[in-house]
Amino acid sequence: MNALHAIGVMTAAVLKFFFSPIASYRFGNGFWETVLLVGLGGCIGALAFYLGSAPVLEWFRLRRLRNRARALARGQRPKRIFTRSNRLIVRMKRGYGMQGLVFLLPPLLSIPITAVLAAKYFRTDRRTLPFLLIAVVAWSVVLSAAWKFTR
Repeated sequence: MNALHAIGVMTAAVLKFFFSPIASYRFGNGFWETVLLVGLGGCIGALAFYLGSAPVLEWFRLRRLRNRARALARGQRPKRIFTRSNRLIVRMKRGYGMQGLVFLLPPLLSIPITAVLAAKYFRTDRRTLPFLLIAVVAWSVVLSAAWKFTR
């Protein structure tokens, strides 16, 4: 296994988790190598984005509060908080909960978006990060097996 290929597969797992097993198989890796590289890359990305999202989310929260205060000071109506997309996110959060979010979204969206959403809505739940990592490993096995049979 070439180190450059391994880094490429792990980077692909962070950025677009769903298609990263294809990259691994194209580099000539076997099933278990693919599971290992995709799982490791996904877990590294989930950890980095989950733990690194706190300052970014806080910055956005403060920015929203400052903009709201400025609008009120100028006598303007503040922007709507409950938009259609916000309602959809809240409905998903209430309907599926933390387990649904971390187990359904990694292959559909991406690792960074899933990790940031998990950090935003479920940071106080101690089970969130372990569930997210377990989901990434489970999906790496499922996706590696699925792509192995389609090539």
